Amino acid sequence: MTRDLVPLDKSLDTRVNDSYGTITIRVVVLGKEMASSPAPGTEDPAPADASSDEALPEVDKRPVSTFLEEPKRGRQVCVFLINGQRQHGWDNQFIMRDLELKYLRNRMLVVVDCDGLKPEIIAELMQGSRNQFYEGKVYSALESRVLATLKGDPDLHRLEEEAEDAISSLQAGDEAVKAALDQLIDAHHDAAPHVQHGHTQAGDASRQEGGEGTLIQSQNVIVEGPASTGSLGTDPVLQLRPDFGTIRLKPKEIRRFAIYPKPDHAWRNLESMTLTFDPPVKELQVTRTTQITGEDVSLIFAEPEDFDDDEYPIEATLRVIATFKGLQEPRMAERRVVITPRKKGPPKLKTPLQDDPTFIKVTSRQPIKILIGGPDVHVKLRWDGKDSLVAGDPPQWSFRVSCESPSVEPQTFLTRPVEGRLELLIQSAQGLKAGEQLKFDVEAVGPGKTLATAFLADVVEPPTPRKLTAKLPGGAQRRPPYHLIYLNREQWHDANLNCFGTPWSGLEAGSFEPPNTKSALTIFINQDMDLVSSYRDSLLARKLAETTIQQRINKYTAHVAFHLYQMYQKSKLMEAQQSGATDAPSESLMRDEIRRVAHTLIKLMEVT
Repeated sequence: MTRDLVPLDKSLDTRVNDSYGTITIRVVVLGKEMASSPAPGTEDPAPADASSDEALPEVDKRPVSTFLEEPKRGRQVCVFLINGQRQHGWDNQFIMRDLELKYLRNRMLVVVDCDGLKPEIIAELMQGSRNQFYEGKVYSALESRVLATLKGDPDLHRLEEEAEDAISSLQAGDEAVKAALDQLIDAHHDAAPHVQHGHTQAGDASRQEGGEGTLIQSQNVIVEGPASTGSLGTDPVLQLRPDFGTIRLKPKEIRRFAIYPKPDHAWRNLESMTLTFDPPVKELQVTRTTQITGEDVSLIFAEPEDFDDDEYPIEATLRVIATFKGLQEPRMAERRVVITPRKKGPPKLKTPLQDDPTFIKVTSRQPIKILIGGPDVHVKLRWDGKDSLVAGDPPQWSFRVSCESPSVEPQTFLTRPVEGRLELLIQSAQGLKAGEQLKFDVEAVGPGKTLATAFLADVVEPPTPRKLTAKLPGGAQRRPPYHLIYLNREQWHDANLNCFGTPWSGLEAGSFEPPNTKSALTIFINQDMDLVSSYRDSLLARKLAETTIQQRINKYTAHVAFHLYQMYQKSKLMEAQQSGATDAPSESLMRDEIRRVAHTLIKLMEVT
């Protein structure tokens, strides 16, 4: 099978506890091209003579569906084998919940071969009914070992990042609307205490675009974040334009953004500004250009010719720290940076494998970090020897690993080489202390020759909760920033409700009423509009899942609601600029505009 159809297929050997024995974990990730998606209307009807309790084949568009059993007999994507027979299984919930691989849950298969466990340990796992494993002490150790081995796998992490990167462009429009609506809610909410009336609107000074959890240094710094983070600070704050939650890069692609203070005039008082990456990425080229009110930054990842794909994905934290005259606390902004390889490109020339190998080296990105109490660390290695050299009994070549540790020596396992590539699994042993540095030596021993490589691994503490000074709201709940009302057909004839001065009907998409001293901005959405009802019926006729239908209707509603908000902002701005408000849009023009917007949205969703 090609790499596009099966991006990952490998086996990992690991030890369960110190005395239970070993297991072999085979993990397979299928490409999206493996999905079985028949053309609409081609599904085979149920046989006329089928009984009511007969398990019929089910059309499943997931790539893994071909390899799973029928739905009524189980849908386990992870199976545990003893003597080649399935004895236990997990569904794909563990992929999302424990491995945090959301975008691989429908493409990933795991087979755990338990034949390497000791007979007495297998006896404790097996029940008399042979239905499932007995979930006792041995099962708990087995479960922990499987999860720890897979959670730190860099290949799974790389495929997850690639899948997330592939769909990020598809969700960009929806995310932009959600971000705009969230900004509206946050800004209005923070600027609307109990004593203010509904017509009070938030300005630029109350926008909230920072990320929570950025205050990680012992030194006091000022970051932009929600009211729940830290204590109240003072202007200025650092911002990015456009504001990325994650800065994604690919080789030879330029990513540009601006760093500027808010308010802008604070730039005149700038003393210094540093831009660093943690950990450092030596191939990342940064170009900084000073402007009148900020600094333009360009990032480009210059991939060397001999760069190994095993080093992807590369993750770092962009940290910007600025100091201003007369202000004691520096200003800081942090963003996550993820560098992934190009999807398509000319294949790199493979190093020819030899009968007499000449080197072995580490290809994983360094420094290597061992997290105390964390998952296994996967260190990738490569040599130029043929795979057959380590096969046979006894093999011509063998590998050995040694570790120099100031405290305890963690357990290690080497996988069998596949096309010259292999992995070293390092278990996080109890007794390791943060700040220690371990030295690992890997040797390939053959007839009259020994090849060696070495690397250092730093022991680090896991993330812990950080104590910050925070404000907790007291008293009654604030009134909402705006009131969203959904209308149905029965409410069209309510004399107290109108759509821009006319009665509601099946042609109207929505309207708004400006805020006043008693209520906030009110946005009306017509749920029974003729176009929406027809679109909803067409989705039902196509037998789409309920969640899919709800997502599409929610997307339509969010777009219409946000456009109505923009219409209100525009009308308010024009009324403020014109003394007599003669140039402000009339109610009939606004009614026609939201009709056109709703019609365009429905048609766009129909064709996509």
